[in-house]
Amino acid sequence: MPSALWLGLLACAAGDECNSLQLLQHRLDLAPSPVWPLKYLHVPKCGTSFLNAVVHLPGVCDVDAHFGLDKETLGRHFEKHFWRKCGQVCNASKFSCNPAATTHESIGSSYEAYKGHLVTMLRKPESRVLSAYFDPVWRHGAGTYNSVLEYAQGVRGLVTCQLTQDKAVDPLPKCTDLKEADAHEAARRLREGFVFVGLVEEWDLSICLFHKMLGGDCLFSEFENTRQNPNEYNTSELQGFNDTLDGIVYQEARSIFQRNLKLYGVSNESCQPCFQRAQLTADLEILRVRGFARPLPLDLAPFAVVLLSLLSA
Repeated sequence: MPSALWLGLLACAAGDECNSLQLLQHRLDLAPSPVWPLKYLHVPKCGTSFLNAVVHLPGVCDVDAHFGLDKETLGRHFEKHFWRKCGQVCNASKFSCNPAATTHESIGSSYEAYKGHLVTMLRKPESRVLSAYFDPVWRHGAGTYNSVLEYAQGVRGLVTCQLTQDKAVDPLPKCTDLKEADAHEAARRLREGFVFVGLVEEWDLSICLFHKMLGGDCLFSEFENTRQNPNEYNTSELQGFNDTLDGIVYQEARSIFQRNLKLYGVSNESCQPCFQRAQLTADLEILRVRGFARPLPLDLAPFAVVLLSLLSA
């Protein structure tokens, strides 16, 4: 029996919760069948930037450390542009490209094919709704509603829909007959079929955890907000509205996330090397943009940035 499983059994015997043991057993069950190729489920307004972490995993896509999925690199429609080129630059045995025409793909009838390979980021439903409604660039179907409250009611259960059905979820979800049982099915799929589930509200820890679980280095591009919304969200505008369906899915996501933090020993303290390396690669990017072409050891980058700043002052 694997030593990690023994430790889990001892924890259970000592009276600790056994949820982490069940998750651990799930990881062990997955071990004989590699998690590759990864499949990214992009939920609207749940962190396009996360795709940077996926494509920079070792052997996944033929892109260098300077490559970023953002409008500066690929233009305004950068995600669609990337998916059009994905098959040419990414290893099909490591990564399943999404269709360019449907960046927020649903996985209803495809779930069994993708099970055990899926990765995603989620966020609190009400925050996701507000972010979509007030998005200064993309409307997400908000133009057909008179208020943010009407919009919230209209997109109720969007994540549940995306996880369980094949219908479009952006700009408008077409799942109008969702029930609580659908939300529990979506939560089950999240629990059993996803290799990784991160939280937008815990972005830095999520990126650190992702690398802890799947390897690779932390890069500056993975911590950038490529679709930043300058608006501050006031939940009072929702007048007490709660998306009870997606709330069930989100709570499952939080449970998975918290269990994995414990399972992989991830915390703000243990993630400091990840955060520091990301900052170093940011310094290297500053040097590259400023035309500093000479190769430089990573640990000297901060000093070079300071020196260049002093020289240009």
